[in-house]
Amino acid sequence: MKDKELIDALEQSEANLLVELRMGNAFDEKEYEKVVNALTVCADEWENRASIPVDVLHILVGLYDELYNFSLVYGGEVSVRIRNAAEESKKLIQKCTREAGEIEPEKAKVIARLIEKINENGNFFEKLQKGKGLDEQQFERIYQELNDSIDVIYSWEDIPKVLVTILIDLSELDLFVAQYRDEFKQLEEADKIYGAHERVFSLIFG
Repeated sequence: MKDKELIDALEQSEANLLVELRMGNAFDEKEYEKVVNALTVCADEWENRASIPVDVLHILVGLYDELYNFSLVYGGEVSVRIRNAAEESKKLIQKCTREAGEIEPEKAKVIARLIEKINENGNFFEKLQKGKGLDEQQFERIYQELNDSIDVIYSWEDIPKVLVTILIDLSELDLFVAQYRDEFKQLEEADKIYGAHERVFSLIFG
């Protein structure tokens, strides 16, 4: 099956699923099954590639985060079902983005610069996970690097899997907000993290 057909099937099923959730119609099991089937086929098709079509980027970057946040909106068993679906989709997305093969030199340079900013003075995400808060100066360097590269990235027909994973991590900064608010009791940091998420999300999704 050609990439366009794979992506079209995934886009349609994902859109149908999320529209139902946004309209308050709960969780559409049939549409979610289509999402799972499409992601599974994509993962199998792209298993031995170092890069995947850039046209699928937004779905892979945003699906888990969208489902996770909908699980917070709905209550009871529906919330649990959406959360489970989010976790299942996450595993399939990780399978889609599992690294394989060599990356073209020019693309590798873009990724290396971004990784350098993420790892300066300690890994940005690891510090967040350990409750050390948002390193605002480091975030600004990461954001600026991504801002400088985003047009180039979207000009590529294929995007390296390792970069997709980085963009997923950046777009899911909002997942730290509840942890900092409820577990770490750092309300100011929670607000900073949410603000950082909003900026990155706007940059990635336009």
